[in-house]
Amino acid sequence: MNTANDYRGKAIGAIFFTGFGAIWLALSLYVRELMTTVTVTLLVVGTLSLLLACFWTYRQADLWPEVARDPAIGRTFGRINAAQWIAGGLVAFSLARLHLDAYIPSAITAIVGIHLFPLAKLFRRKLHLVTGVVMVLWASLTVLAVPVEHMQGITAMGTGIILWASAAFSLSTGIATARLRNTGAASDPTLTA
Repeated sequence: MNTANDYRGKAIGAIFFTGFGAIWLALSLYVRELMTTVTVTLLVVGTLSLLLACFWTYRQADLWPEVARDPAIGRTFGRINAAQWIAGGLVAFSLARLHLDAYIPSAITAIVGIHLFPLAKLFRRKLHLVTGVVMVLWASLTVLAVPVEHMQGITAMGTGIILWASAAFSLSTGIATARLRNTGAASDPTLTA
């Protein structure tokens, strides 16, 4: 059964994926020297479009029943994110000291992907698991197959696309379920996301 908590969680997760995806895409455009009026406009329009869908999905939470929140979830979420940021900082610092800066985006992508594994279990979101696996595979592929001189820009572009695609898919399932509910068809549990 869908709950208000599910909708809010889906929207908040998509907001983070949208924001960080935009940062990765902007980094890619900058590194690849593709910052033009057109590319920046597309980036802004894409970001705003996803954010509008996030806010719409968040507002749909009012249509569903609210369930009690477990405070332990927030604490666990904080610990997982702290571990991710600490690991990312340590790896980025170490790679920079070893003059392996080109590998930093791939390493960060892998760390972000790995941190999605426990979040998938914590929030019961299979999409987080899929996104995490794709990010780890993407990070590995860039290290193995992309020339070092292009690695940062290509890694950042792929990571941004993965995050945006995950946000868009999550939002599309939320929007579809809300529309079914609004038409009265969502009472059938086989039709809900």
